[in-house]
Amino acid sequence: MKPIAKYLFVPAVLLSFSLISYAQNDKDDAYRQFLNQRNKEYSDWRAKANSEFTDYLAKAWEEFKVQSGKADPMGPVPEKPTYYDVTAENNPSFHGLPASDNMCLPAVSPALSFSAEYIPAEDAVNVDFFGVGMSVPFNQGMKLGRVEANEKSVSNAWSFLSNSPFLPTVEALNKLKTDYSLNDWAVYMVVKTLTDAVYEENMVNQKVATQLFLLLQMQYKIRVGSAGNDLVLLIPFKEPVYQVSYVNDDKLDLFIYGYTRLSSQTPLFTFPDDFSQAVNVFSLAYTKPMKIGGAEEYKKIKQPLWSSVLGDDFSVPVNQPYISFALDYPQSDLVTYHRSAVDSETAKAVLRAVKYNILKEGMNSEQAVGYILSLIQKGFEYKTDYELFGRSKPMFIEESFYYGANNCKDRVLIFSWLVKRTLGLKTIMLGYPNHVACGVEFDAPVKGDSFSYKGHNYVMCDPTYIGAPIGATMPKFKDMTPAYIEP
Repeated sequence: MKPIAKYLFVPAVLLSFSLISYAQNDKDDAYRQFLNQRNKEYSDWRAKANSEFTDYLAKAWEEFKVQSGKADPMGPVPEKPTYYDVTAENNPSFHGLPASDNMCLPAVSPALSFSAEYIPAEDAVNVDFFGVGMSVPFNQGMKLGRVEANEKSVSNAWSFLSNSPFLPTVEALNKLKTDYSLNDWAVYMVVKTLTDAVYEENMVNQKVATQLFLLLQMQYKIRVGSAGNDLVLLIPFKEPVYQVSYVNDDKLDLFIYGYTRLSSQTPLFTFPDDFSQAVNVFSLAYTKPMKIGGAEEYKKIKQPLWSSVLGDDFSVPVNQPYISFALDYPQSDLVTYHRSAVDSETAKAVLRAVKYNILKEGMNSEQAVGYILSLIQKGFEYKTDYELFGRSKPMFIEESFYYGANNCKDRVLIFSWLVKRTLGLKTIMLGYPNHVACGVEFDAPVKGDSFSYKGHNYVMCDPTYIGAPIGATMPKFKDMTPAYIEP
């Protein structure tokens, strides 16, 4: 079979580059002629790709085994933190905050969500995406009739949508992605919300077929699968995904997203070796903060455990729509959270306060790292994921400040971020069974437990070893070599 991959979508950047090259004189006849020719070529090319994919979908699909969601290899964090015994070490001196005996309440996210309303008379769907109002065109000529969970029906649905006036919808979704800096998961949520509004609740296959079409037109790598009488989306990710059922085609893990819970006994059929290399792989990381929620959606969260050092009534502005969005975010590995951008208002408040105290006290790098270490050790209540959320859930930095509680996975993230952003020092995560700490590469020799990795020397800094200074390792991990996790 001729592979579909190399035909699927012309990168929009090629067209954009051509337009920029000629935009100096957009009234010129030659430019208009060029533009019309390019648009025609692009339209013809897209039509050819969609037609070929229609034929491809009609081929017999293969059966794949549904596998249960993967567990986070780190395992559950300890129920209680470990406290440093100052009598057991030679160097009890460190910057610190008083430990708190207060217990925080279970996490409650802001009462914000997403919804949508289809307005047929206007050929549009009005979407409320966590406080951001969006209007997405959706022509009635795009609305699918009956779709069954088999090759022929899906192929017919694709053909129908390919010949419908779909381009305004795709262009609007791409614009929303750019204007609001939506990451890939947010794009999926918008598309899902849109189709949920267009179709009635029980029209699962129409929803999934439309999601498939729109996301592929946006150049995302996805597939569709048939499980019993229902269609499901199969999404590969750049990062690991935990607790979500999936199938594997010997090359990729394809995670199952749909409206029906599947067991390992459910046969699932889909197509192998298709167009996947020609489109973008979903990523769970944030390259830049999303622009959801305006200034009025920020809430200043008091940080009482930080206030005694950083100033009276120290508060951190947190974007409430983002907190709502993050509540049900797919669970991934620690690197994903480390590589994600932090909201600019949250970052500004925290970094400014920490930098001010470091400069005011004239701290060198060792003193500053010790200061940040103790601040993170005692600046949050310790809570396991299950105490906070009733399930395993690492948090983004903004969430730790919103809920005021976290555990070792979250503290390492904040500590590493602060050290890198305020001092410019390199860090690495140190993985142990059910625990993670951090290593810091200092610009001068520092006493304490250290580890050599790829020619760099990292000194132990454990944000969950309460009261411990730089270089102190929890006793139970003293004789273990950690797994090195590069942020």
